[in-house]
Amino acid sequence: MLGAAVGFRVDQVRVFVESLRAMGYSGDVIMLVGLLQWRLKAYLSRHGVRTVPSWSTRKLHGPIHAYRFEKFARLLRGAAGRYDEVLVSDVRDVAFQKHPFADITSPACHFFLEAPPWTIGSEPTNRRWAKLFLSPDEAERIGPCRISCCGVVLGGAAAMSDYLTRLAAYLRALPLKLRREGGADTVFHNKIAHLTREVAAVIVENNVHVATMGLETAASYRARTDGLIRTAKGHLPAILHQYDRIPELRPIVEAKYGLSHL
Repeated sequence: MLGAAVGFRVDQVRVFVESLRAMGYSGDVIMLVGLLQWRLKAYLSRHGVRTVPSWSTRKLHGPIHAYRFEKFARLLRGAAGRYDEVLVSDVRDVAFQKHPFADITSPACHFFLEAPPWTIGSEPTNRRWAKLFLSPDEAERIGPCRISCCGVVLGGAAAMSDYLTRLAAYLRALPLKLRREGGADTVFHNKIAHLTREVAAVIVENNVHVATMGLETAASYRARTDGLIRTAKGHLPAILHQYDRIPELRPIVEAKYGLSHL
């Protein structure tokens, strides 16, 4: 399990960490943290999370949400042979409702789609990023493809190492001026998923294993008295991503971990 919490407070990682452990995941969790985040490091240590101090500057390395993938690639290469499965995840807006690898049978890299009918070409932010970071031909070809979010990606260790190595290479190849811009990580993630298919991959529909909720509406989900979030049809996704973007659901998720005051 690889994540980045550089600059985050304890309350911003509690749902991620405590829901993960509550769902029975007892494996390694490695988290990038800032050099002086003593309170956060102490909290993570209490929950069995290994912290890796990380320093970067946007001018040289790009935004941390993109640069983290370069760090992850190095960490996973350094642990070759140690893991069978790997999850790379956002931290601040992710909650677990089952074991993160529940029902995952393929060793391929799993790319999780966002809500239909949005495509990279029809969603304004993703369209702008595609034009900024891809060639005109690539931007045109990727336009009709559904959006896959790089905030939650998982699979067998070999496929995930390949994925991170390739994603990191695309990011490192950017000119410094472009590295400073946001969105490159998402664009190159989708390039790998839809255009190059250069790693063993499975593309998974939204709200099956992962519910990426940022482009969904509250009507897509149902909250029951057990505090779990299901789809409108009653399915329970293992992982909630971007749950904080739906105001009706955020307090329900956070109340389970003592954060109902937020």
